[in-house]
Amino acid sequence: MVERDRRAFPRYRVGSGTYVIYVEGSGAIKDLSLGGLFARDSDPLPVGTKLSLELHFRNQRLPAEGVVRRSVPGEGMGIEFTSISPDAKERLRKYLAETEASGQKPQK
Repeated sequence: MVERDRRAFPRYRVGSGTYVIYVEGSGAIKDLSLGGLFARDSDPLPVGTKLSLELHFRNQRLPAEGVVRRSVPGEGMGIEFTSISPDAKERLRKYLAETEASGQKPQK
């Protein structure tokens, strides 16, 4: 049986200099969507951990709340956004639209 991708939003690989900071640490963002991100972290937090975070890209800072949905030891963690302001979500949407316009295809 083939497992379907349950993501609600397309995710994009993002450039260097795009990272996330959270109380417990920080990490480069591997991929990003309107619904969440995958942060590189050699010591990722356990699944279910709730966190306050701040996304950094192109001299912008976007605050959000999230929960760890996937944790891969030695690699990183998938974080789902649980709360993000309408303004921050719109700035993120624009950034992702620019990423796609530059030729970056959504990840599968």
